Amino acid sequence: MSPRIAFLHGGNNAQLRSFEDFSHSIDDLIYLGDLPRCDLRQYAAVIVPDAMDSVRIAEHARQLNDYARGGGFLIVFFQGEADWIDVVDLEWRPSLIRDWLWWTKGGSVEIHQNEPRHPICEDIPLPAMTWHWGGAYVPPPGAVPILSLCDGTGSLFLDIAIPGGGRLMVATLDPHLHNGQRFMPSATRFLQGFYPWLNRELGIARPAANRVTYLQCVHTLDNWDPVTTTESLAEAGFTIRTHPHLDIDAAVLEATDILYLPSNYDEYALAAKRDLILAYLARGGSMIICGEPHTPFLPFLSRFQAVPARPFANLKVRVRDDRAGFFAGMPEDFDAWQGVVGQYARGWSAMPGGAIQLTDVGPADDPKPADWLWRYPTETCTGGFVLMHNGDNLIRYPDHGPAKDRLVRDICLGLRALMMGQTVI
Repeated sequence: MSPRIAFLHGGNNAQLRSFEDFSHSIDDLIYLGDLPRCDLRQYAAVIVPDAMDSVRIAEHARQLNDYARGGGFLIVFFQGEADWIDVVDLEWRPSLIRDWLWWTKGGSVEIHQNEPRHPICEDIPLPAMTWHWGGAYVPPPGAVPILSLCDGTGSLFLDIAIPGGGRLMVATLDPHLHNGQRFMPSATRFLQGFYPWLNRELGIARPAANRVTYLQCVHTLDNWDPVTTTESLAEAGFTIRTHPHLDIDAAVLEATDILYLPSNYDEYALAAKRDLILAYLARGGSMIICGEPHTPFLPFLSRFQAVPARPFANLKVRVRDDRAGFFAGMPEDFDAWQGVVGQYARGWSAMPGGAIQLTDVGPADDPKPADWLWRYPTETCTGGFVLMHNGDNLIRYPDHGPAKDRLVRDICLGLRALMMGQTVI
């Protein structure tokens, strides 16, 4: 059995959002109430994230300490004294940052990465460890300090070998809280380095989200066999295959990371496969949907609505929010095909709750979402992403210039980054 990583949580929104961001790199989400029924020995590492209530986590002290004594890798982020840890003698000092607003004054903060640097520092440079902290620990014998106070009074990040083969990593930083709050960019960068490092440290190789399946809908021109799109995706490291949309099954979806559905599909046939598609999204698969839905074949879709075609400016699609970089390489007139405005999109559909409006169409004073991005919600926080394009097949755009035939590639690159935690939204 390959090594696995567990992530504990107490129902805190920031913990759940951070797990969701990095679920590609973690295996199981475990609620504190369910922890007594879990055999932690099946995990190569157990993460106790910050934003954890000190009393609730202390109730599980024996189980967590026994896990480390038995050879497990226990990783604890805790603001304050984690006095429930007894697998090693930790001396905590309530040392706080001198100036909480240091970053607004062009100054620096009183921490440094210890020399020789811990290997994790190759993945998490000092700026990504720099915001504030909740106390410091005096390094016990045999501990390797990773991040310490400049005055020598303690360390904020330690790697400690435990007799019997176990390992404890403890930090008084709070990256999961601030990443989950979308408040501290350094905290997000910390986790974007931490989780890839942890997987390599444990010898876990997780495949990149590189498998694209293009669902064939109509036997016309390049809609059935998108040669140029296939070439651009291959150049970006994707593997792409085509498959008739009427014949999708569990095996096809199991071998797919990003499912591309061009326009002109059979809504009745797809509605019959609703449970199959939703299960695919629930386990982390992502989907690009093109078209103008009439009969919403998935429960989060809505009927297409056209915008007024006069004046023609209503049909000009404007990028509103490109935080995922889908349109970063596109020219201003990317939405015209052979010079025809309105081919890309002529309308919109209502977004599900929590979706991001990527582009606008319609009057400037009443813009509607031609494209939107949404993450499929699940209790396990492992849902994939859905990009809804209310218009023609995206493989047509742009049809000129240096970015010709690259829009689908750039969208797939953005989705892959989101799925792997390289980008968070």
